[in-house]
Amino acid sequence: MAVSGKNTAVWWNSADVSGYLDNAGMSIGVDTSDTTTFQRNWKTFLAGLVDASLPFTGKYDATAGAAIEGQLGTDSGVLTYCPGGASAIGDRARLASVTGANYAESSPVGDIVTFAWDAKSQTIVGLGWVQHTFTEDTNTTVGTSYDGGAATTNGWTAHLHVSLVDGGSWVVKLEDSADNSNWTDVSGGAFTAATGVTQQRLTSASGATLRRYTRYTATRTGGSAGQGITFGLAIARMV
Repeated sequence: MAVSGKNTAVWWNSADVSGYLDNAGMSIGVDTSDTTTFQRNWKTFLAGLVDASLPFTGKYDATAGAAIEGQLGTDSGVLTYCPGGASAIGDRARLASVTGANYAESSPVGDIVTFAWDAKSQTIVGLGWVQHTFTEDTNTTVGTSYDGGAATTNGWTAHLHVSLVDGGSWVVKLEDSADNSNWTDVSGGAFTAATGVTQQRLTSASGATLRRYTRYTATRTGGSAGQGITFGLAIARMV
């Protein structure tokens, strides 16, 4: 089923920057060396390094400047790109640790100011899903589970983007289950406690197991009843 591009979501470090962008994309390529010799009908190639580029364009304003320009120098920036939107648990997400490669602005006399931003992934891009939409949780919360279809043993990556904490200290952690009933903490799946705006990328060991079902818990220490945390969370099983 076709999906409208208008629903695309981009989470960059501690912000949901979707509202500043009008085009987003991702391309993954593999360097190849031609190894073809005489007496062949088809070319042969040796696979080399893999890289991923994520290009974006958008409409410039002061808020966009604070959200994007202010973090252009960030190395290993936490980027989550959801091509079909991020309005529900299970929506597709691409998780990348990036550095800004190019940034350009354009000011046509008869039109609005725009910008173009290219990011390069510094490691394997995780092809995963949204585990928590970019919304607020108040008080301690147990998230809704997601069915990944089967357990995997290739490791995992998770991104946490926190845009607001209005009270207390919050620990967001991952849990998994084989039966959607009995849950345990994912080893290494607890993010550093958040007391304000922050972002974090967690990556497991390459052979780590992630069971079929996943969810999160968000636990507040201190603060007052009704105070919350606004965040987006995405997870990927590595391949």
